[in-house]
Amino acid sequence: MKIKLLVTSLIVVFSVGRINSQTVSYPVDNDSKLICYTKVKELAGVSKNDIFDRALGWINSYYNNPADVLRENDKANGKLLCKARFKLMGEPDKSGFQKDQGNVQYSLIIEAKEGKYRYKLTEINWKQPSYFPVERWMDTKNQYYTKDWDWNLKYTDEQSHKIIAELEKYMSNPPKVKKDDW
Repeated sequence: MKIKLLVTSLIVVFSVGRINSQTVSYPVDNDSKLICYTKVKELAGVSKNDIFDRALGWINSYYNNPADVLRENDKANGKLLCKARFKLMGEPDKSGFQKDQGNVQYSLIIEAKEGKYRYKLTEINWKQPSYFPVERWMDTKNQYYTKDWDWNLKYTDEQSHKIIAELEKYMSNPPKVKKDDW
């Protein structure tokens, strides 16, 4: 009897754990209703121009083709706008192979002020013949919904967090500029 109770308890605990682990929330902006990763980061004692230059340095080092990615470069107002993309890879199969599902495009806005900067990664969409916002993947009642959409959202979220982590790392520890003393 005790063994049955123990086994039943374990099944319930693991079932609830799996259900909860499948529930993922994404940061959705209240006004635009778009997924939007945004944060204000403090950089005490760093001028607006230095923060702007750091952000521009990150863009030039992070992206393979920064001239194509950078769409707005407004130093006077401390604003940079990037329109970039990354590969969307499908869920790995049994052998670990991931199918190329196309590209995910996004906008990244970096704004600089004295001692702080703000980033917004938003307008995330799946590159298709017509505009396909990734928020559509969250609609499980959509007639075209497949379980692949859950993976696509998870993968997109992971990639977005990687981009943000690289930005924050660079902004807090920019590379030292070597002086050319000749």
